Amino acid sequence: MMKVLGLLIMFLTIQFVAYSQRSVVSLNGEWKFCLDSLNKGEALAWSQNGLPTTATKVTVPHTWNTMRGLEKKWGKGWYEKSIQIPENYVDKIVRLQFDAIYHDATIWINGQKAGIHNGLGYTRFYIDATPYLKVGAINKIIVCADNSPSNTSLPYKKSYDWAHDGGIYRSVKMIITAKQAIENVWVTATPNLITKDRGSVELDLSFLGNPQLYSKGTTIQTEIKEENQRTAKVVWSGILAPEIKDRKASVTLNVKNIKLWHFDAPNLYRITFKLLSQGKIIDNYSTTFGFRTIAVNSTRFILNGEEVRLAGLEWMPGSSLKNGMAETEKDLEANLKLMKDVNCIYTRFHWPQDEYVFDWADRHGILIQEEIPCWGSTTDFNDTIVNLAKKFLDEMMASHYNNPSIITWGIGNELESHTPKVINAIKELYQYTKQKDQSRLVNYVSSHLQERSNGSKKILPDAGAYGDALMFNEYTATWYGKTNKEILPSLEGIHEDYPTNPLIISEFGLCEPVHKGGDARRISDAKYQFSIYGKLPYIAGVIYFCLNDYRTHMGEDFKDAYPQRVHGIVDINLNPKMSYDTIKMLCSPVEIVSTNRTGNKINVKLNAKTGVASYTMTGYTLQAGKATVTIPELVPGNTVEVTLPFSVEAKKILVRRPTGYIVTEKNL
Repeated sequence: MMKVLGLLIMFLTIQFVAYSQRSVVSLNGEWKFCLDSLNKGEALAWSQNGLPTTATKVTVPHTWNTMRGLEKKWGKGWYEKSIQIPENYVDKIVRLQFDAIYHDATIWINGQKAGIHNGLGYTRFYIDATPYLKVGAINKIIVCADNSPSNTSLPYKKSYDWAHDGGIYRSVKMIITAKQAIENVWVTATPNLITKDRGSVELDLSFLGNPQLYSKGTTIQTEIKEENQRTAKVVWSGILAPEIKDRKASVTLNVKNIKLWHFDAPNLYRITFKLLSQGKIIDNYSTTFGFRTIAVNSTRFILNGEEVRLAGLEWMPGSSLKNGMAETEKDLEANLKLMKDVNCIYTRFHWPQDEYVFDWADRHGILIQEEIPCWGSTTDFNDTIVNLAKKFLDEMMASHYNNPSIITWGIGNELESHTPKVINAIKELYQYTKQKDQSRLVNYVSSHLQERSNGSKKILPDAGAYGDALMFNEYTATWYGKTNKEILPSLEGIHEDYPTNPLIISEFGLCEPVHKGGDARRISDAKYQFSIYGKLPYIAGVIYFCLNDYRTHMGEDFKDAYPQRVHGIVDINLNPKMSYDTIKMLCSPVEIVSTNRTGNKINVKLNAKTGVASYTMTGYTLQAGKATVTIPELVPGNTVEVTLPFSVEAKKILVRRPTGYIVTEKNL
């Protein structure tokens, strides 16, 4: 967003809807592909002549690093697709939308270079195809993707712990609009936390086409409607007539009868725009958003005004042995369902994800930190990389700016964070991000917070101190070469050095085969660490690492064609390990203390935890067989007894979230 008006909250899930004025054509499916092993494609003019006859047919989304024999290939891969452009596309704006190409991309249309997108392999970008297309004819699109290690890309060179999958690994679309059209919308939805049923919706719109076309007579018919709720009420409708200057406009709406977005009540709204010129509809655009606020104090997250302690785990996408980073929606959903099943309400991603991930989290309730891939101690934060990081932030926020599930932007992970260069870069990126989005948190994730800034070394304070919260990857007894007994003193030292910042344990877990002990150690370590974290009042949240064993070019396990790290509570094929149930239990906000059957009734005693995770439980239910009762609102530290009717088919007591997910259970 070019302009920030200082409101507390904003969210957006970009979802294009096809009307007569706007068409979206999928370009997924069959493309020609050729690996450029000898780096001769440009010299042989593949961009003008087309790919050689040795090219194979592949299905986009696609990565060559899951093809047999190409798993570890770095370099260039070329793609070609021919499409018929109808004659009625004349006098239209035609854009190609690439949801991601890793990591350098050059696009030619009919032999002409139409665009370059380098160093930004995880974000959506657009190519204006209008000048290059021939209407009423077959048009040829050529794409060259390059995943070679580079010092002008992020991740920097080989400094990242995930797969290096090259290719057009996310969806491709063609968007056709009139010469006047909506380009993007940023929605800042701020609830009134006193009334909780009112809010403001600030709209920042950008437009396509000649700015002079918007000089007068442009209006926008607008409607806000409940999206995924029990009803589908319209909460606002009207005609907007904003001043459009330099193809931008801002409008604020006041809305009544709203419901807040929360991980246990993920209420979304859909806003629909019809762009009119001289009274004629010329474009349609639609997106979803939600009302919520996020902040921190010295010890807690504050979600919609409530202090909460969050728990969850991280998932490493791109680990499908079949599809790699070109994961299908089915692949993505399978992992997301597992996360919710183990009580994950808080996670982070090391690099920007597909919009499907955030839309799913919006609808099912997961809080997320989305990060740019500034990762690892070897990343050189020179001016080129800092500017590239800003471009990454621009594109990441443009696509995912208004997803209510995203509560934090992450600006780096495990850098040399006591050095002046990194500290200055993190400060600069923090300010840059805050200028664009004052409604979310901005954090840096450190692996060096335990190095005392006031100790004998006299080192500079960690760069993490310049974020809204401290984030610490706590690997004391594994990667840091110490023992579990040294975890508590390490955390106490961090708090002593940075007493005004809440502390988030952003990673902890066991990586095999480097560290021994197997899943039995994974279980015992997790129990021990959760116990320590929960007792320290300044720890606001924890993220276990991780859900899955994952593909990574840095991996030490070579049982499959691509290296892996054995770090998960499920294996590479998503089969749960014994630790799966342990993490689910540890992330639960409630425990079933006792059950007692008396005649045809079951008395159940529940205790709301005060450690991590802990938050007010509203609308939860207790189930035994066919009997279900609502649990009274339960705040952390409180105990309640609930009585259910007994039925012979009741084998377990289940506690369910308002969204239906099972939180915890106990056999009868």
